[in-house]
Amino acid sequence: MSAKEKKKNKKETEQESEEILEPRSDDQQHAEAPNELRSTIDRLQRLQAEFENYKKRTLRDAVAYEQRVGDRLILDFLPLYDNLERAFQSLSSNQDVDTFVAGIEQIFGQFKQLLEAKDVKVIDAIDKPFDPVLHEAMLSVPSEIEKNVILEEFMPGYIRDERVLRPSRVSVSQGPALNEEEPK
Repeated sequence: MSAKEKKKNKKETEQESEEILEPRSDDQQHAEAPNELRSTIDRLQRLQAEFENYKKRTLRDAVAYEQRVGDRLILDFLPLYDNLERAFQSLSSNQDVDTFVAGIEQIFGQFKQLLEAKDVKVIDAIDKPFDPVLHEAMLSVPSEIEKNVILEEFMPGYIRDERVLRPSRVSVSQGPALNEEEPK
């Protein structure tokens, strides 16, 4: 390469460097601004549409999951229903009450096993202190037993994983009556 060509190449390189380092003119910026704005708006609209689709998809998935959980629970109880139906059919066909009662007792046992498998436990209430989280007081009864002790259970309560499914409905002691006479 000749010296002239080297000078020419050096000049061209310097001009290119100056163009790169020089800020764009206002005319160039104004010409590119609408394109950049349109591009940004398009990106934002696509992002918004993707987010809306995501929300719809997660809602559909949550509904589908809830349906599957409900279906699973129903499938767990169907054998009990089938056995009850068979027991009543047997009673109507041969009128054997003893066999019917024995069948119902077996179904009750199946039901208890199902609840245990689902980790459902009965709340122990009788002779325990009243706890408003676990118990629902239906009556308050005068008694010789200490105050706020459960005397009777009208309906059992159930818990699962430390959550109360249904509180026990109970009667609670008011405590011993005071027999002090009032001064006249």
